[in-house]
Amino acid sequence: MPGLYDRLMDEIEDDNDKPAGLTPLEIAELPEPHRTVMFFLLRDKAAASRGVTLDVLEDKLSDIDDMAGVLYDLTKHSWLIMLGEPPAEKYKVNLRRKHGSKTSGIWSALTDHLMEIDDDERSQGTQNTSGSIAPRPDW
Repeated sequence: MPGLYDRLMDEIEDDNDKPAGLTPLEIAELPEPHRTVMFFLLRDKAAASRGVTLDVLEDKLSDIDDMAGVLYDLTKHSWLIMLGEPPAEKYKVNLRRKHGSKTSGIWSALTDHLMEIDDDERSQGTQNTSGSIAPRPDW
C-alpha cells in the first residue's frame, strides 16, 4: 500500500501531464481576432462559467469573418476548451494554473490527512493534551 508521500508525488506528476492553457499575459500576444474572442470569453460571466456556442459568438462579434476558424485554432492550441458534442458544442477559456498552485494541492491533502488522524484520535479517546508527540497506535 503506497504511503502519503507516494500518493502526493503521483498527484504532482499527473498535474504535470495535463495540457497547458493560456495565461492572461499571453492573450495580448495573440493575433487580433483570436485576442478579441479570448477577451470576450473572459469578460462575459456566462461564457466564463458555462461556455458559449459558435452562434452566440458570431452574433456578439459580428466583425470577425471566420469565427469557426478562430475557434478551431484556439481549441487546437489548448487555449479554449470545447464542451459538448457538435452541433451544440460550447467554448470556454482554458487558463493555465498559476506557478505556485502546484504545491497547494499537496498542502491541502496533507492537512486533510492530518485532520483525519486527529479526528480518529478524538473518537478513540487517545488525544494527547500534554503538548508532546504521542506514540502512534498500532494499525
